[in-house]
Amino acid sequence: MQRRNALSVLRATCARPLAAVAAVLALAALPTTAPPAAAQSPGAPSAAAAGFTVYTNERGAHPPGHPQYGATKATVVYDVFAYTCDAVTCYSNGSTTLPSQATYEAKVKEYMGASQFGGEPTAPVVLDFEAIELTQVPTGQAATNAYNLWRQLLQWTRNAAPQAPICHYGYDWLTRNQNLIKQLHVDNLLNCFAPRAYFYDGQSLAAWDSDFDAAIARDRAMAPSHPIYPYVNPYSFNSQAYVPGNTWAHMFAKVKASADGVVIWESTANNANACAWVSQNSYEMGVITGTGSTGPFTVSATLPSGNCVVPRGTTTTVPVTLTNTSAATTPATQMQSFNSTPGFSGSWKYWNVPSLAPGATWSTELPMAVAATQTTSTALLRIRTGISDTRWAVIVQ
Repeated sequence: MQRRNALSVLRATCARPLAAVAAVLALAALPTTAPPAAAQSPGAPSAAAAGFTVYTNERGAHPPGHPQYGATKATVVYDVFAYTCDAVTCYSNGSTTLPSQATYEAKVKEYMGASQFGGEPTAPVVLDFEAIELTQVPTGQAATNAYNLWRQLLQWTRNAAPQAPICHYGYDWLTRNQNLIKQLHVDNLLNCFAPRAYFYDGQSLAAWDSDFDAAIARDRAMAPSHPIYPYVNPYSFNSQAYVPGNTWAHMFAKVKASADGVVIWESTANNANACAWVSQNSYEMGVITGTGSTGPFTVSATLPSGNCVVPRGTTTTVPVTLTNTSAATTPATQMQSFNSTPGFSGSWKYWNVPSLAPGATWSTELPMAVAATQTTSTALLRIRTGISDTRWAVIVQ
């Protein structure tokens, strides 16, 4: 998980995912009850179970800004100490001298801090120490040594993050050294699961489902009361091609049905190829948070870019069309002020929306200004009238 190009693919499976849907279709504002056609899933995602939380690991310049959609910042701690274990002992960067408690705890707090992930104090802290992850360590004394090291590190992690559930990121569909992993959960040193659930180049949805279901089954059998937060990403590994919108919908439907939450790991949205994912993700988050598009109007907003990308530091005139998709004539209403998203502002060319019969349309324009200081690489915008509220997700460059 630490370096995208270095992720180990455990096995190649069947068919490559479909290419990303056309960006020009993905830019449309999200309708009330279903994602846009370009990102339509085989079936609309079901409402999330009570308590389902989307967490985000994001940092650096221009992150996607998942919290604006309703996600909660969480922390991943990477293995900067390069831990390994063999049948003799455990090592850090090849040395038998391991980091002190103070050094280790300071690093955990650094990753939790604003300079890194800025995770909430009660959000999961996930240890990404893959070389000593117990399904990856040979059975026997090497596994025993790794297990003992884990016990120490988990105690120190609890000191550094006293309110957080602590998980270790892992290959949970595998079963090597499962008795040792279970003991860490029995002793409550680990109190959540963080299985990797990425989509791989050449992998079919059925193959992804198989790994995911095996991971959930293993974890539920091991510690039924401990929550499961799978790790997902909009990339297909290792190509870093964005998965189609319907693949993202499929993944979200699975995690909502089977897990207690999900972690979106270090995603980016820095080009038009991400449009379908950005649109679908906005829809999924609207379902989860109960803040989806509402009202009788379907809204289309057409950016001059021909996709969902809008530039910083400029004013872009956006044609906007409202369509009455309800079965009743709508009353006359007004466009609402467009200034609820940080860094975005604009004043509608035409404000007064007339009464519209079913199927009728009405158009206006929005000279939309994007501040050069706007920070995230995506933005959730709301096109509101007095009788409707439509989500519109864009990429900002």
